Amino acid sequence: MAIDFKKKSASKTISPKTNPIELYGTLDRKSVAGPLRPAQEAVLSDWYTKRHTDKDLIIKLHTGEGKTLVGLLLLQSLLNSKEGPCLYICPNKYLVRQVCSEADKFGIPFCSFDDNKEIPNDFLSGTKILITHVQKVFNGRSVFGTDNNYVKTGAVLLDDSHACIDTIKSAFTISINKTENPEIYSKILTLFEDDMVEQGEGSWLDIQAEDYNTFMAVPYWNWDNKKTEVLKILSAAQDDKQIFYVWPLIRDQLKNYCCYISGTKIEITPYNVNIRTFGSFSRATHRILMSATTQDDSFFVKGLDFSLEAVKNPLRNVSQKWSGEKMLIIPSLVEESCDHDLIVTEFCKMPISKFGMVALVPSTKSEIQYRNLGAITTTAGNIIDELDKLKKGDYSKIVVINNRYDGIDLPDESCRILIMDSLPYFDSLADRYEEQACPNSELINKRIAQKIEQGIGRGVRGEKDYCAILIIGSELVRFMRSIATNKFFSAQTRKQIEIGIAIAEMAKEDYNKTENSIKVIVSLIKQMLTRDDGWKEYYTSEMDTIEEDCTESSVYDRLLKERQAEQFFWRR
Repeated sequence: MAIDFKKKSASKTISPKTNPIELYGTLDRKSVAGPLRPAQEAVLSDWYTKRHTDKDLIIKLHTGEGKTLVGLLLLQSLLNSKEGPCLYICPNKYLVRQVCSEADKFGIPFCSFDDNKEIPNDFLSGTKILITHVQKVFNGRSVFGTDNNYVKTGAVLLDDSHACIDTIKSAFTISINKTENPEIYSKILTLFEDDMVEQGEGSWLDIQAEDYNTFMAVPYWNWDNKKTEVLKILSAAQDDKQIFYVWPLIRDQLKNYCCYISGTKIEITPYNVNIRTFGSFSRATHRILMSATTQDDSFFVKGLDFSLEAVKNPLRNVSQKWSGEKMLIIPSLVEESCDHDLIVTEFCKMPISKFGMVALVPSTKSEIQYRNLGAITTTAGNIIDELDKLKKGDYSKIVVINNRYDGIDLPDESCRILIMDSLPYFDSLADRYEEQACPNSELINKRIAQKIEQGIGRGVRGEKDYCAILIIGSELVRFMRSIATNKFFSAQTRKQIEIGIAIAEMAKEDYNKTENSIKVIVSLIKQMLTRDDGWKEYYTSEMDTIEEDCTESSVYDRLLKERQAEQFFWRR
């Protein structure tokens, strides 16, 4: 016979805790889950006492300070306050698994989508947090609905929110790959051929020859004149996987779109992303974004329709200036002969067994170079398995990740050496066009700097984590060093670059010309790996001198004005 303990307790009903710090104490946590960290307590306390009624909120914490738990506790607090349903959105399926594992560890009730793909009742009833990924929520056929037909939410949290923005933009974009869809590609190509030849015959010939660096924008007047023909082509192929999920968003808005043509793909994308299409996010009572301290949040003003006040005043742990240990090594500054190709060749053939080594590359061309030297290259199909192997201790070969700078966690021994290979590329034709048209734009340079910061952070995932990061490729080195572009990095990253330049000078002074230059680089790495006291003290003393930026960027006002103009454009 079961005892009814509730009857034995006080007769009055016990209300669930809404203070997230007190709430944490009531959870049935697993034994490995210890007390809250000081940074977590500081942020949770500030939120509960000062910011819990905010519609828009940004939380910025250093890597390893426990953002996931903070986010889960905030949502559980709101559920206990009857402000659900609550939705936790990750940038990819891989991170969904991680967050679900964390929720289980801390005893926080959650649910996820099962095979029937229906929205769980536990979420709709406001009893459990729903954990899912961004593609599930933001697509033209979303189970959460679009426009005025949407699932109402009390709170929506975007984890690793910068990574989510690109995915949300892609939800509005049709990308027609020539290899996968030659028929549709050919039809649109033929439709605009005369217009493109008139714009630039030589460039058109390069596109036909599939030159990667050449692409063209369809003039808006030609696009407007022929949009009906384009609609007919797309409508006839709307069941195709490259069109299916975007078609409901694009079919009545094609006049607000533009088209880019390259030798390998055609991209049809909106001038602006109308985030209000997704009411579950845009009309939520609370919208919470979580990001790393190194990332610039100004793009949230335009991309996610966030309030300027929220972007300027994020919630953060002000007591900690930096976290983790990154030894940035710039081989070409130590010795000119230590160039890109030498580093790639030498490190690919190095025997490794005690830790993981990872290379981040910007293109398939770069990836092939590593593959030809015996490296493991990742694809969308195998990347989760390859990363899991690293975390389980399979360090047989260097692992190469192509054009993916966020949403990847490689803590501790899974990545002790990271090769940041060359300046990141923008993947979409629209972004590449903007970069080409405005090469010195503050917005463009901020986005490039952000990609670099995301990349160099993959191997340092905690306060005590450490990683040697090799910076190779002349354009990347120039961007990180130049006074014109270095300013776009966070204060933490700028200081790490300064340290990297300083240790290159130190190594250069001690470098014996008769000595193999690679040995100098390897020697620096070994000092970090063997936890050299001198290096640790030097790094800590330098990082402690960081001074936060006090100047306010003019880009905020620009993005706000652009957003207002775009909203007027959509309403017209």
